[in-house]
Amino acid sequence: MNFAAIFHSFPEIETKRIRLRKLRSEDAPELLNYYSNENVYRYLDWNGPETLEDSYKVIEFWNKGYHDGWLIRFAIADKETDTIIGTIFLTEIEDVRAEVGYELSETYWRRGIMSEALQEVLALGFNQLGLVRIQAFVSDENMGSKEMLNKFNFKEEGYLRQYECHSVTNECRDMWVYSLLRSEFQK
Repeated sequence: MNFAAIFHSFPEIETKRIRLRKLRSEDAPELLNYYSNENVYRYLDWNGPETLEDSYKVIEFWNKGYHDGWLIRFAIADKETDTIIGTIFLTEIEDVRAEVGYELSETYWRRGIMSEALQEVLALGFNQLGLVRIQAFVSDENMGSKEMLNKFNFKEEGYLRQYECHSVTNECRDMWVYSLLRSEFQK
């Protein structure tokens, strides 16, 4: 699957409170800002950008992933200010299967923001891209993410011991794999 070829231009999606859009270089300071909070990256396999220069490079890498066809990573922007507060992505595994991942500024936790974003990305994956399965890998300790995936009817499929190793600390974590099938998705 080539995301860039399917969409021809990066899709933009609006909900009641957020806009899912392409990341821009001017988002770099805010990306660095919310990633500076350990609670945001605690369950990820990296610590996020550590400098403003790193932040620019990360945005460039993610956007290149879209142009190369293997990734579509949306900025989650506050609809009123257009300030990014997180990202959410689909990455191709094969033509009918993709992985979803996300992070959000702690300031916006427990407000339903990520649920709004996930609903739209799942709809895009199943309805526009024709995916049959979307899966997610979740750290054993990440209760918030597990709760959200359960809310969307994702099924817990298995426990993967020492599955994901952190790029900085080299600590390997146990992960759960969750999946949602198109037939189970409720719009």
